[in-house]
Amino acid sequence: MSLENLTLGTEIRDARERAGYSIKKVAEITRIREAVIADIESDDFSSCGGNAYARGHIRTIAKVVKLNADVLIAKFAEVTGDFDRPMVDLLEESSVIKVRPAKPQISYKALASVAAGVVALLIAVPAVISLFPNNETSPNPSSQGVAPSTTDKNSTVVATKTSGVSLVVTGISGKSWMGIQDASGAQVFSGSIADGEAKSFSDDQLLQVTIGNAAAVSLNVNGQDIGTPGGIGEVVHLSFEPGNSNNG
Repeated sequence: MSLENLTLGTEIRDARERAGYSIKKVAEITRIREAVIADIESDDFSSCGGNAYARGHIRTIAKVVKLNADVLIAKFAEVTGDFDRPMVDLLEESSVIKVRPAKPQISYKALASVAAGVVALLIAVPAVISLFPNNETSPNPSSQGVAPSTTDKNSTVVATKTSGVSLVVTGISGKSWMGIQDASGAQVFSGSIADGEAKSFSDDQLLQVTIGNAAAVSLNVNGQDIGTPGGIGEVVHLSFEPGNSNNG
């Protein structure tokens, strides 16, 4: 049986046996209870205490038995349907990015007070100015300089062309989770993409893409089809810039 057809639990069990470890030995190394390890090898995650703890246990065990933790986590997502967590949580959990500090709450009452103050100033300033006479003589419109003609035969009109990067992701086989960030690191999209579904994204400078099941999608970057970016269950991290269809 190929690795692609193995279940998550079976793959962990086979890797443990190849390494010559018993469940008791793995429990001693990882400090995870033997019963929990046995349940994971049976694809039963109910004793882990929740999906977040299950993912942590899987990564810890994968390190001991020399397996690719990202591939196992992708299989875990397929089994549990846990695709819809915010992508920033998945990346932080995988140590791909640092945990972001919580944003301060915006006080709408304070914003309303500021807006009211601005309106009051806009009303009061013209009223105060009108109390003082204006001795300046208005300039004669005819004496003002004439704006240079833009139709002169020697003038050149310069058109600014906005460049950017465009990405179209199409689901072609099964389901995959996907996260996209812009050049500043702000999250543009996080969620799943199903078979037959297509999503489009664009940015002026950069799109950073993480795909949880690379074989399940096909990519079109800047108008060029580049196909699937990886294999079944493979987690890939890509970046695309304007005029460049190659991933980084």
